[in-house]
Amino acid sequence: MRTTTILIALTMLTTSLAGCTGGDPDGGGNDEFDAETLQGMIEAGLQDFMNNTTVEITTNYYTNETSTTTNYVNGSGVSSIIHVLAGVDAGESSLSMNYEPNNDLALLVRADAFSYGTGSADQLDNIQICVGIGTWIEGELVDYFTSRDIAFTSVPVADNAEAAAKFIDGSCDAMAGSMVALQGLQESLYEDDSMGGVDIWITSSVGIIDSGSDDYSWLAGWSFLNLTISQAGGEASFLSYAYAEITLSGVCVSNCTIQDENITIQDENISQTITFTLADDSILGGIIFEPEPGIMSSSSCEYEYSEADWPGAFGPYGLECDLTLSVMAQFGLTSNWWPYQISNLEDYEFSWGDWTYYVLWESTPVTMHE
Repeated sequence: MRTTTILIALTMLTTSLAGCTGGDPDGGGNDEFDAETLQGMIEAGLQDFMNNTTVEITTNYYTNETSTTTNYVNGSGVSSIIHVLAGVDAGESSLSMNYEPNNDLALLVRADAFSYGTGSADQLDNIQICVGIGTWIEGELVDYFTSRDIAFTSVPVADNAEAAAKFIDGSCDAMAGSMVALQGLQESLYEDDSMGGVDIWITSSVGIIDSGSDDYSWLAGWSFLNLTISQAGGEASFLSYAYAEITLSGVCVSNCTIQDENITIQDENISQTITFTLADDSILGGIIFEPEPGIMSSSSCEYEYSEADWPGAFGPYGLECDLTLSVMAQFGLTSNWWPYQISNLEDYEFSWGDWTYYVLWESTPVTMHE
């Protein structure tokens, strides 16, 4: 399109000069232009055309939203500039261990076998429960059901993983475990749709999980990072993409073999990486992060405006503005939480890794008027 426009202009210029190449038949003189003079006039006209013509260039960027940046480029060749900020930073972080009194034994129940009703196990007469034969947990269930003159059938399992598999495929109506662990499993099964639409619910307490301490450990922590980028005066800037990630790791330092009679074997190392993008579509695993991962932004400019939703995220085009991107990973993890099944979180040393980040934005000169 641009080439066609220039060719048309050249044609018009040449046509306008064509009538000047011959002499005046009535004047008696000779007004012919030689080839060198004609070429000089064409070049001068072309340069004047280029200097006073605006060429529009449109570039499409595909991020979480489709947007268009239009740069107006004169003959001087001014164009937009791509900026990248990337690196590694420790950020600021915290980890703390807490204890709360909760060692309740409960049942996770398939609603297609027994509806929620009152939420009590008292209504589960003749239920089939996946449980280790001869374990403390089976003994607690026998005491509970016998005292209420109801019965259950034990479906033998070797460990928690087999119990979960049989519970999912319907080989048993329920599985037994720590109430907090079952809450984690319930959330996980809903998240990955393992139950295929079958509702599941957790009973009230049916005993205690073991004969030891009635306390369970609770690990909580956070880590955050702030990144600031700028829009200079006389520029229009657009934030195209932003990404950050951080890893939480735990290394087993004691009791790293068989934990108890339920044959729960601790992993020597556990870790989870959480990612952050502008699209706020990160996938979570077993560790519960709150709030949902996402990159938050805030801007400040040389003039204050009540409008907050400016194109490009920086603020009004042409003004000096700072854009701050904030990311925070905040989580809580309890002992026996599915899928880790750690009896005592003090057996692990937890630590945050460094933040890794990448930010991409573009700036284009604008014409400011007074």
